[in-house]
Amino acid sequence: MYRVLIVEDEADEASTLRSHLERFGAARGVDFSITWLKTAFDFVSQSGKFDLVFLDIDLPGISGMEAAQLMRVYDEVTPIIFVTNLAQFAVKGYEVDALDFMVKPVGYYDFSLRMEKALRKLSANVGRTIPVPTTDGVRVIPLSLLDYVEVRNHSLIFHVSGDEPLCVRGNLSTFEKENAGGPLLRISKSVLVNMERIDWVRGYDLRTLSGDALRISRSYKRVATEEITRYLGGSR
Repeated sequence: MYRVLIVEDEADEASTLRSHLERFGAARGVDFSITWLKTAFDFVSQSGKFDLVFLDIDLPGISGMEAAQLMRVYDEVTPIIFVTNLAQFAVKGYEVDALDFMVKPVGYYDFSLRMEKALRKLSANVGRTIPVPTTDGVRVIPLSLLDYVEVRNHSLIFHVSGDEPLCVRGNLSTFEKENAGGPLLRISKSVLVNMERIDWVRGYDLRTLSGDALRISRSYKRVATEEITRYLGGSR
């Protein structure tokens, strides 16, 4: 099931988008959990993570474009589709890496074309991001950039390539269970490494693609080595 957010101040327009989503989902055998917010302020202030956002540009208070710019500060991945009667401003969507835009009134044929594109993007994103709750909202980290996660003094520290480490309160075991089945591997009591970001392993030493040196604990060595060999060997 994909979580879809509609940010639209006009009830009729929001109802049309919901109807189109339900029709599209029924035709494609895809389930959508749909949330509707009336203002961009509500969108910016809420902390839930969504898989796809339909965002009106012309909103009262904070505009949809401003909201998208704020969103991209902590989430560079989630697709945005602008829905607007201001077609001349839609080109600005490229500044926030918008997936597409639709001009009101939105017909189903136009909608379905955009959703086919969005569905391909959503399918590619499944399991490829890590949502991290912070005091400012949810930071969405692409797995392709996450080197490793470590715990220090009851805080989780996310080491992201090309960015400053992100520190949040949390439990490593809980985080590990929530993200089981992916490329994150425990190599010690305090570290989970992203196997996709391993540069090399030599004995108990491991280096990430960002150049960080990590140590595999003796008690984790056999299982970690087997998992890394299997994963990098392409059997997953």
